[in-house]
Amino acid sequence: MVERYRTVLKKFYITKSQNHTLNYLISYTGLRNFSNYARKMLFKKFPIVVVFDETSFEDLIFSLRRIKSNINQLARIAEQSQDLQALRAMTYSVQMIEKYEKSFLKYHKTKKARLLSKVDE
Repeated sequence: MVERYRTVLKKFYITKSQNHTLNYLISYTGLRNFSNYARKMLFKKFPIVVVFDETSFEDLIFSLRRIKSNINQLARIAEQSQDLQALRAMTYSVQMIEKYEKSFLKYHKTKKARLLSKVDE
């Protein structure tokens, strides 16, 4: 029998979901087994670093807030002119924009957390 070139065995425990993710990553990279994947990832010259470019998301939220501010100003004008129909429309528009802003922020937060959890696993 041929003597092993690598003689030290390392073991660790992971959850079923982590195992599923790990198997996906192994197949995605095209490496044949966990040992090859672990050596490749652990002993790279450069570590894997996840960088979030959130400028486009921040621009979207900034634009939504500016639109909401402009509609609020129009609602004040409609209120002063006692145009109730316009006031209702403006108030409804502001509420919808607030709803979209909250849902965007929540979605972004969960996506970011999910991505970071995959890096930590």
